[in-house]
Amino acid sequence: MNEALDILNPLANPIFWPVLYRLVIVYVLGFALILFLHRHKTTPLWTSNLGQRYLSWLVIGPVYLLSVVLGSATGLAFLLAVIVLAVWEVAQMRKWPASYTYALYLLSVITVYIAKFEPSTFYTLPILYFIVLSAVSIKQNNAKESFEHLSASVLVSIWIIFSLSHFVLLTELNNTLDSTKSLLILIGFSVPLSDIGAYVFGNLFHKLQWLDNYKVASNLSKRKTYIGMSGNIIGAVLGIWIMYFAIRDYMPLWHWVMVGVLMGVMGLVGDITASICKRHHNVKDSSNLIPGHGGIIDRIDSTLRVVVILYYYLTFVA
Repeated sequence: MNEALDILNPLANPIFWPVLYRLVIVYVLGFALILFLHRHKTTPLWTSNLGQRYLSWLVIGPVYLLSVVLGSATGLAFLLAVIVLAVWEVAQMRKWPASYTYALYLLSVITVYIAKFEPSTFYTLPILYFIVLSAVSIKQNNAKESFEHLSASVLVSIWIIFSLSHFVLLTELNNTLDSTKSLLILIGFSVPLSDIGAYVFGNLFHKLQWLDNYKVASNLSKRKTYIGMSGNIIGAVLGIWIMYFAIRDYMPLWHWVMVGVLMGVMGLVGDITASICKRHHNVKDSSNLIPGHGGIIDRIDSTLRVVVILYYYLTFVA
């Protein structure tokens, strides 16, 4: 059942205070962790990459939480803003004709609307993407570059717009279970902790070459190792453990363990997928919008895969 587009009272959400309490604990433990990791470095903490990442998370966490618990109006606005900024970042990297960017903006609005109000037609959207973007390519009439721009824009439409719009479907699925929005909050914990787990494991085992040499895709992301992937999984499972008080009745524990493993693995896949795009365009970060992180795509690369796998696991497996 679709929730009305109104502003909700976050205090009416039964898990708001328990989640806020856990968020504060995570921030405190995170601060202790960055102090530990930064102990031998001469760069001032708050100007270092770790420090900037932490400060960014102090903003990102509450903003995301409020966008979730304040209701559909704020949630949809936040989601659409993230999608549009991610599309803008790709446009800055590719420097394609502006008509592709505007077409993707339009498709973003249409996709979020359909996901919310016409979910039964959601799965036909890739056909619409292909039709609209093909029309743009034909209009460009560029025999040399149109195929590459068409291929890239169709990829972006599915990779970013279609994938992120699963947040709307996941919200509606959560609404059929209860009114807590716990599945969305779960992503807010598991994805960052998965990234942190990979970072910590990668640093801890970096000097053990017999482990560090096992790269997942060395030409795409030199720092991604299989031992780091185990950190991804442990971090994702830790996020599930933090939110287990609110999600334990949705399915048995062993299902949640499987979801944690899949979230960790697919988060890494999302990270490397973003690396493919950045390596092709010879850039380190998708932009500099978020201090310490890079751009929007750098921050949501794992989320793009995790939200999809969580939704379909709950829909078809559990």
